[in-house]
Amino acid sequence: MISPMKAALIGSVSSSAATLRGMLRGGLPVAAVCGLHERHAATVSDFHDLRPLAQQAGVPFLAFDKVTEPAVAEFLRQHQPDWLFVVGISQLVPAEIRQLARVGAVGFHPTPLPEGRGRAPVAWTILLQKQAAANLFFLTDEADAGDIIAQRPVPVLPDDYAADLIERTNVVLEQMVVDLAPAFASGQVPRTPQDHARATYYPRRRPEDGRIDWNQPAEEVYRLIRAVSHPYPGAFTFRGEGRKVIVWRASPVDDASMASQVPRLGPGPVQASPGTVVEVREFRPVVQAASGRLLLTDIEVEGGDPAPWTPGERLT
Repeated sequence: MISPMKAALIGSVSSSAATLRGMLRGGLPVAAVCGLHERHAATVSDFHDLRPLAQQAGVPFLAFDKVTEPAVAEFLRQHQPDWLFVVGISQLVPAEIRQLARVGAVGFHPTPLPEGRGRAPVAWTILLQKQAAANLFFLTDEADAGDIIAQRPVPVLPDDYAADLIERTNVVLEQMVVDLAPAFASGQVPRTPQDHARATYYPRRRPEDGRIDWNQPAEEVYRLIRAVSHPYPGAFTFRGEGRKVIVWRASPVDDASMASQVPRLGPGPVQASPGTVVEVREFRPVVQAASGRLLLTDIEVEGGDPAPWTPGERLT
């Protein structure tokens, strides 16, 4: 009887954990797991420590700081995987490590490839109002360009925050791995080349890209807030003498529907320039954008500034 093929995983975020759960649920033998060391939790968005899940399943685990450390390659050689899943790790995994898997290396990306290759796909999906998908594909030297093993659509809802879309994508990813586990175990997985002529690319995003421009319409500011909220660094603005305010959640204001429902402090709505606090509702500011207004429902002020919000205050 031919033994089923076995897989190893390198990862560091929630999609890595979803992949590992899918392998285990689907019965794909897992030879080894390499996870980014938990000391990086504070600096890696959506960090997920894979050690507890691996140990619970009795799978050998190695923590690393850099995937190019000699210990990573040696660990993989020791456990001789047929497949290597590289999911949710921002570090470049060189060919010499990918080639340690006898059959192939597999990646994951949450856009409908070949569209949306590149960095920060969840944020860009929300910002640009694009479609989402869960893909497993063969890794190559070119990012997100390998032959597709499977692609499944992921719904994007109008008021999704980043965490909502990540969670929904992970559910689809985990089930996809469960369903494909027998194919991986036998080595007979589907393989469809991408149409490179249709490829589009998302550029890298930095924390400073989350600064709110109140001269934009409220719907665009709202999309930015949702796109870079938890587990990402958050959209931000400044009050007073440069005190940073991170806006984790907000809500578009419809005065006609909210006027009789939300208690207010201070005067009612007034005409104001973008960035002005036009009113305060249950101690939370309503801010004027270029067109429309946003109620900032979940905010974090640098230094825990306890100063109450006041109408007429400016955010920059």
